[in-house]
Amino acid sequence: MVHPQVTADWLPDVLVGAIATAVLVVISAHISAGPDDRSADAVQYVLLVAAGVSMASIRRRPHLAAGIATLVLCVEIARRYPDGPIWTVGWISLAGVSWRTSRRTALGWAGAMLAALTLAAVVVGSSGLVLPLIFLGWSAAAILCGDALRDRRERLRALRERARFLELTQEEVALRRVAEERLRIARDLHDSVAHGMATINVQAAAAAHVIERRPQAAAEALVAIRRASGEVLEELGAMLSVLRDESQQADRAPAPGVGQIARLAESVAASGLRVEVVAEGPAPDLSPAVGTAAYRVVQESLTNVIRHSQARRARVEVVAIGGAGLCVEISDAGPTAPARTTSSGTGVGIRGMRERVTSTGGVFHAGRTARGGFLVRASWDGEARS
Repeated sequence: MVHPQVTADWLPDVLVGAIATAVLVVISAHISAGPDDRSADAVQYVLLVAAGVSMASIRRRPHLAAGIATLVLCVEIARRYPDGPIWTVGWISLAGVSWRTSRRTALGWAGAMLAALTLAAVVVGSSGLVLPLIFLGWSAAAILCGDALRDRRERLRALRERARFLELTQEEVALRRVAEERLRIARDLHDSVAHGMATINVQAAAAAHVIERRPQAAAEALVAIRRASGEVLEELGAMLSVLRDESQQADRAPAPGVGQIARLAESVAASGLRVEVVAEGPAPDLSPAVGTAAYRVVQESLTNVIRHSQARRARVEVVAIGGAGLCVEISDAGPTAPARTTSSGTGVGIRGMRERVTSTGGVFHAGRTARGGFLVRASWDGEARS
């Protein structure tokens, strides 16, 4: 059983061969023979059919079409049939070779065909001069026509390849943007939720410890828990509203910046950690991405102090560098809290801060100090990416 796709591929070639055969036979049948020409006979009609059928292979097998055309024309000359439309088969086959292969190959076939036809003309006693000159001119025109078709085909192929490349590139860019957005959301969730949960954890432990002996202190701890949980829910609500927004206008959501660091320090005081904020220099002209990164570094660093340190005081320095640079430094005196009193955490806090700072063009450092505390420093030189 013939596959339908194969039939569809060959159907145009079959139609071309059938039409070419019909045209050659019908027109040649109405051409009168001259005094020196042989009248039409069965051999000529066989040649006409062979020439027409060869046109069906010109797209897939141009060399075969050129070979059949050369043989048919040589026999036409040798048997002295009257000139007719069969000569167009030779020129069309040369154009097909030039179209499907190259100009050099077509020139080679033109030379071979011209030599064969000239030899056939000389053998049968023809002058062999006028025919080669006429055929030479038409061959050049056929080859140039094939060149034009081949150039057009190459241009179309190049355009298709470029369109396919652009489509793949756009898809890769879209996937990369989606991955970057997922990473940004994950960082924001980690920073905000971890900070709030650390405060709630500390206050809940304190309330459980003093609820029987000091009810007033327990009540204050519960108030702090309510405030911290409210802030977490508020920030989560802002993020979720952006994710649900079908207009995808993510920039509507307010992003925290350097100006909110003082408020952040005040909220941390409810957990028992006193934070001293020191600002040096005028407010720098920061991009939103850098301002948010600086805020998140301070937030995550203070969260780590609450969870992993016994220090009751921390220091935050915000230093302007030039007109658009910034350096934030968060430090505590330590020592490290015993393992049994710290929560497990996710283990991505410092890594997340480093990725956030470096992705905005900054430099990040975190490590223990000589006195047993911990120091986090992030700086931007004013040429950070927005």
